[in-house]
Amino acid sequence: IIIGSGKLSEHTNDIVKGVVPEAKLVFQSLLNKDGKIDLPVDLQELFLQAHNEGVRIHNNSWGANTESYYTVNSLEVDDFVYNHKDMLLIFSAGNDGKDTDSDDRGFVDLSSIGSPASCKNGITVGASRNSRTKGGYSTLTHKGAWRSSFPNAPIGDENVSGNPNALAGFSSRGPCDDVRFKPDVVAPGTDIAAPKSGAAPKSEFHGILPGNPNYALMCGTSMAAPIVTGMAALVRQYYTLHGLSNPSASLIKATIINSTIQLTSVDAVRGEPNIPNNHQGFGLIDFENAIPNVKNDFNLYCFDGLSDPNYVMASTGNRRRFMLEIDQLCWIRITLAYTDFAGRSIQNKLSLFTDLDIQDNSLANTQKWIGNEGAYKPIGSKIDKLNNVEIIRINEANPGKYFIAVVASNIIRGPQDFSLVITTNCKSSKIAPNV
Repeated sequence: IIIGSGKLSEHTNDIVKGVVPEAKLVFQSLLNKDGKIDLPVDLQELFLQAHNEGVRIHNNSWGANTESYYTVNSLEVDDFVYNHKDMLLIFSAGNDGKDTDSDDRGFVDLSSIGSPASCKNGITVGASRNSRTKGGYSTLTHKGAWRSSFPNAPIGDENVSGNPNALAGFSSRGPCDDVRFKPDVVAPGTDIAAPKSGAAPKSEFHGILPGNPNYALMCGTSMAAPIVTGMAALVRQYYTLHGLSNPSASLIKATIINSTIQLTSVDAVRGEPNIPNNHQGFGLIDFENAIPNVKNDFNLYCFDGLSDPNYVMASTGNRRRFMLEIDQLCWIRITLAYTDFAGRSIQNKLSLFTDLDIQDNSLANTQKWIGNEGAYKPIGSKIDKLNNVEIIRINEANPGKYFIAVVASNIIRGPQDFSLVITTNCKSSKIAPNV
C-alpha cells in the first residue's frame, strides 16, 4: 500500500499503485518462529533499530484490544517520540468497533481504541469506507459480513464499502481513558487492494481484485494506516525540498491533520457533530489540502520548534504571536501540534487562539476563534485542556489582519517546542512571525 509499483496491474484499467512507490523501505518483523507476535520488552528497542537505519516515518499496522486505555506500550511510544522528535510513528486504531450498547442500538460503541494507538505523540488512523462497489466485501452489509458485531439497523444494513463519506463499522473509536480524542484521522480502510503473495491462499483475504489475481482485497485499519504513512512520506519530502532538512514528527502530523475534511454521515458524527470527535478524529485525510499542488495551489506557512528555537516555550505564560494578513475573502486553516512528554493525559499544555483586526469598519471587531472550538469539552471549560493537537478552520475569512497566538497554558517540564501550520488560498497573503 505504501510502496507498491503497480507493475502487475499496468495492463488493466484498474492500476493499483502505492502512495510513494519510490520510497525506501526498512522492514521489521514482530513475529517469532511460530508466527506469533513477540514484542520486545521495551518498544523503544523496535523504534530505535529503525531510527538507526535512517527511518523517519514508521508504519505500525498492529496493536492490542485494550479498550482505549493508556498502556505501558502507549507510554513507550510517547517517550520514544519525545526523545526522537524527528521520527513520526503511525498506528492503526484497531478493528474493535461493535454495536453492542443497548442504549444506542444501530450505532458503533465508543472507547475501543487499541494500544499503542492510544498514545499522544503518534498518529492514530481509523478507517473510512472505500468507494469500491465490486469485489471483496463491498456488496455485503455490515451485518452480512460480521453479524454478531452489527446486528441492528442502520449500521447493520449499510454496505461495507461504497460510501466514502462514512466510517467503517469496525473502526475503533475513542475517547481514550483520559478523554483525549482518538483516532487522529481516518483514511479508506475497506476493500483496499494490494499485491498478493502467490503462495497465499485466497481464503486469507476478503477477496481478489476483479480481473487481476495478483492483487487481493482486505478490510481493516491496518489498510488505512499505510495510506497515511505514504502521505507522511510525501509531506516530509516536501519540507526537505523546501529548506527544512529535518522536519519534526509534530510538523508532519500538523500538516496531515491540517488537510482533513469532515465526514458528515450519521455514523461519523453521532452525538458529536463537529471535529475533532471520537468517531473520525480530525476527519478524512485529503492529499490535495496538505501541500501546494497543481490542483490546489495555496500558500503554506510552517513554524517548527525542532529546527528553530523561536518556537519553543520555556515556561507557563509564554506566548508566540503570528500575524496573517489577507486582502480578499478566502479560507484559512491553522493546526497546532506538539510532542508532549510521556505520561497519561496531557502534561504540558499549549493552546491556540486567533483574533481578527477587520479592515472593513462596517464589521464589528469582535471575531475570535479558539482551538478545537465546537468540539466536546468537559462542562465548564471553554478551551481544550485535553489534547496536544488543536485546529482552527475559517471557511469564509474576511480581509484583515489575523493574529494567531500559541499560548503556554501549563508547562510542567520545559522547554516545550511546537509546530504550527497555516494555509490559505489567498495567494497575496503575508505572514509575520513573532509579532
